[in-house]
Amino acid sequence: MNKKNYRRIKDSGLVRKNMHSIFGGFTLVELMVTISIFLIITSVTLVNYGDFKSSVSLQNNTDTVALSIRKAQSYAIGAHGFGAEGSTKVFDRSYGIHFSTNVNGSGLDGSDKSFLIFSMPKGDSGYSKNQTGDCGKGVNQCIEFFNITSTDKIKDISVSGGSGNSGNNKESVDIYFTRPESSAHFCYRNSSGDENSCKPDITSVSIVVSNGQTNEKTKTITVQNTGQISIQ
Repeated sequence: MNKKNYRRIKDSGLVRKNMHSIFGGFTLVELMVTISIFLIITSVTLVNYGDFKSSVSLQNNTDTVALSIRKAQSYAIGAHGFGAEGSTKVFDRSYGIHFSTNVNGSGLDGSDKSFLIFSMPKGDSGYSKNQTGDCGKGVNQCIEFFNITSTDKIKDISVSGGSGNSGNNKESVDIYFTRPESSAHFCYRNSSGDENSCKPDITSVSIVVSNGQTNEKTKTITVQNTGQISIQ
C-alpha cells in the first residue's frame, strides 16, 4: 500500500475503527454475561462441594465404626490386658462396642453422636449403663470413646434372626467378642429403660449411619454372628 492510499484510508476512519475493535474493552452487555457465567459456575461448584464434603464425612465415620468393631474383636482374640495404670492387668475378658440411637444420651452411656469400645468380665450381659469416671483409665468398662463431630449420626439399629428379636429402632446394641472365638455376640435394648436382652440366636446386627442432612444419605454396617463385618 503506498502512502497516498494509506492516507486516504486513514482519513476515512477505517484505521481508527479497526484499532478500536482490537484494543477496545468489554461492553456492558459482555461484562454482565461474563459475570453471570462466573456466578453460575461458582454456585454449582459450591453445591457440589457441599455434597462431596458430606459424602466424605459419612464414609470416614462409617469406616471408623467398622474399624472400631474390628478393633474390639482383635482385643478379645489377642487377650488385650485390662486394668488401671499401675495395677495387675487382667487378660481373660470380653471386648465389645456399644452403640446408641438416643438423641438425649450423654457421657459414657453413649448417644446417636458417639460410641465406645468396652471391656467386661466373661459371662456378663453386655455394657452396663451409668458408668462413672474417665474412659480408658481401667476404672470402668469404657476402653475408648468416639465422638461424631460432624452432622453425621447413628440413625438406626436393627437386629435379625431369632424368635422375637428381629426389627429395627433398637435404642442400643452391644456387639462383643470372647476369646478364643472370633464370632460376635449381641445384646440390645428396645428403649433406654430396658435391661439388656442378650439372645444367642441373633444372626446379625445392622448399624445405620446418616449424614443428618435434608438430602439424606446413609451407610449401613452389618455384623454377622460369625464375626464378619460389611459396609453397604
